[in-house]
Amino acid sequence: MSYLSVILIAVIEAMDCFAVATSIGLGRSGVSRLKATVLALSFGFFQGGMTLIGFFSGTLAKHWIHDLGSIIACAILCLLGAKFILEAFRKKEDEHKIADLSLASIVILSLATSIDALTIGISFAFVEIDMVFATIAISLAAILFGILGFEIGNRAARFFKSNLPQIIAGIILIAIGIKTIWQPLMP
Repeated sequence: MSYLSVILIAVIEAMDCFAVATSIGLGRSGVSRLKATVLALSFGFFQGGMTLIGFFSGTLAKHWIHDLGSIIACAILCLLGAKFILEAFRKKEDEHKIADLSLASIVILSLATSIDALTIGISFAFVEIDMVFATIAISLAAILFGILGFEIGNRAARFFKSNLPQIIAGIILIAIGIKTIWQPLMP
């Protein structure tokens, strides 16, 4: 998998972090920048960690389903992309708002936003990829988008009512999935 594909996946994975951080910035103006930074760092830790857990889990399973690897990676990415698109149409305006930003809330939000990273990690086991680069890219994207989302939400109040970015993210994941299955077929 190319570095550009990995970067696109990292950015897409960070979109959930961005959405959560933006809604916290929008709805919780009393949240300090320190807590927002802790949230962003937690996003990065969980995104990178879940990607690695998925990769190692997929690597163990790879021995049993070696010939189906590209198909499985394609299916996972396409299903994840479809999930992004469907969720974009189902989202309600206040869906991600939380009552408190305690340490427990930060961990729960980080875990919830990193479930998709586990799936991505599993798909990485079936393609040729630099996992060090992928893990760092996914972690850094989550941190940066978490900080950026909070700042934008804090400053922009109610400008983010469109789900178009999440729909585009889903389309990109599907395209990367199709590319994953298409590449082994190319001479």
